[in-house]
Amino acid sequence: MKSCLLAATLAVLSLSANSALAAEPHKDGMTVKEIQSWLMESGYKAEIEKGDSGEYIRSSSDGVSFEVYPNDCRKDRCASVQLVAAFDLDVKMTADKANAWNSEKRYVDCYIDDEGDPWFTYDINVSPGGTRAALDDDFGVWLSFLPDIKAHIGW
Repeated sequence: MKSCLLAATLAVLSLSANSALAAEPHKDGMTVKEIQSWLMESGYKAEIEKGDSGEYIRSSSDGVSFEVYPNDCRKDRCASVQLVAAFDLDVKMTADKANAWNSEKRYVDCYIDDEGDPWFTYDINVSPGGTRAALDDDFGVWLSFLPDIKAHIGW
């Protein structure tokens, strides 16, 4: 009986801890620190960096480094984030290859920089009224595209 009670207590504590980690985003968006915490709680590295336009987060998955840029910010809360994976290729990407990606794929867009290197982007709205479940789902969409991105560019 004591072991059943102990197991039930541990299960309740575990659920409480997980729900505390999975807090809903603020109605006005997320701070850079909150974005970092969300990524780390999801099992990803998340290093805050400083760039020309402010702070952003560097992360990676499936052998692909990417950045998370906060956008549409008012004070320290940002209503959206953009995920960006940029590549430095030996053989530069053609406009036809980028256009093929954009015409065949939804959600993740491909751009070519001035040096012929591809950039893949995905935008996520977190305000107004974004939920943790929606944020996690959008991030899952991004992650699901990383193998396709690598195959498309021969990475």
